[in-house]
Amino acid sequence: MVGLYVEGEKVGTLADAERLLPGLLARNARVELRDDAGTPVGSVQPVADPPIVPWDPTITRADVDRVLAEPGFTFDEVKARLGWE
Repeated sequence: MVGLYVEGEKVGTLADAERLLPGLLARNARVELRDDAGTPVGSVQPVADPPIVPWDPTITRADVDRVLAEPGFTFDEVKARLGWE
């Protein structure tokens, strides 16, 4: 049987994983899966939140909020500026 371990302490079995993993990962805990002999067979580790703009990870939520708060142009104004009308 495979056991779930957090910081060296057994917290449950693989049968308990569906119930336990969401809470453990929410606490940012690394969960080890070990066999009956205590040998690690795998691990589950939380992943950091992905960047807001994948192609430019330096853009923050504050930057996005600032740009959204700035005045913009209507579609008709853009067409007029581009000379489409």
